[in-house]
Amino acid sequence: MPAELRVTESDDGRTLLLAGELDTHTAPQLDRRLQAVADGTDLVLDLSETTFISSAGLGVILETQRRLAASGGSLQVSSPTPVVARMIELSGLSQSLGIS
Repeated sequence: MPAELRVTESDDGRTLLLAGELDTHTAPQLDRRLQAVADGTDLVLDLSETTFISSAGLGVILETQRRLAASGGSLQVSSPTPVVARMIELSGLSQSLGIS
């Protein structure tokens, strides 16, 4: 069964809740959604319902973080599940992703 990822936007448009697996198959879906986020936006990715993240998913998040920061915005990762937090830690990205 292929991985699934649901992306839900908060009412104010400043938070995206990711639910499911963020891997090679679903990263392009998230990338398309994040490309639609305007430059200069302050965005939070809520990973409280993300069950897995791969290097492909981390790459999409990092690229978006760089793009937003270059335009005066920001991207923050919030509430990762233990499995996701461990993957972020193992990748050495805990500090650069500003996890809260």
